[in-house]
Amino acid sequence: MINAKILRGRVYLLLALTYVVMAFALCLKAPLILRPVQLTSDAVDMESNPTPAPKTLLWDDQSIVSRAPLWAIGSELSLNVSLFATEQAEVLGAALIFLLTYRFKSQLTAWSVRVVAFISSRRRGTCVWLSFATLFSLTLFPPWVQINTFGGRLPAQRLNLWHAPIFHAPINPARWESSEVDYARMLTEIVTGECFVLALYLTWARSKPNTNEGRLSSSKR
Repeated sequence: MINAKILRGRVYLLLALTYVVMAFALCLKAPLILRPVQLTSDAVDMESNPTPAPKTLLWDDQSIVSRAPLWAIGSELSLNVSLFATEQAEVLGAALIFLLTYRFKSQLTAWSVRVVAFISSRRRGTCVWLSFATLFSLTLFPPWVQINTFGGRLPAQRLNLWHAPIFHAPINPARWESSEVDYARMLTEIVTGECFVLALYLTWARSKPNTNEGRLSSSKR
């Protein structure tokens, strides 16, 4: 049999290699920022004022390119540092969670058995608390939308953002850029989550464990 210490070392080595591969994959598909649109004062006033005026930058758009390698960064492309750091932190966090799970697997197994037994004995209460947790989490951390008005010269653009605290906007407001809570998407997510909880309540919570079968099987033995 393989020694437990050797097996543990192999698992740690495999975890480290997996992390390196995933981090390198993120470098191959890194989020880059492109500056494709620039509105200037002379371009806006070209029709009303034929005399050329000094160029004053009114708006500079920053949009995320789908994905590109890090070595594609140049004069027109730059790295989205915040998003890239977030993705790298997520990969590192996933690796640490797997490491802690493997390290304390025996304690987690015993704890999970107790939790499953506790939840099975209180099925309806579990569904009620799941419904409350879904409503509370999506209300406190709703989805946001970014609104670009382009100074009224172009149609407004709405970009879906991530979930953020309702008391703190995910982006700082600018002259023609702002953000607001996407209430339509938030209500859709709440209704979808509550439907899953209702289905769980109607199927799992209302069915009682058949204790007679367990008693018959134990008496036969």
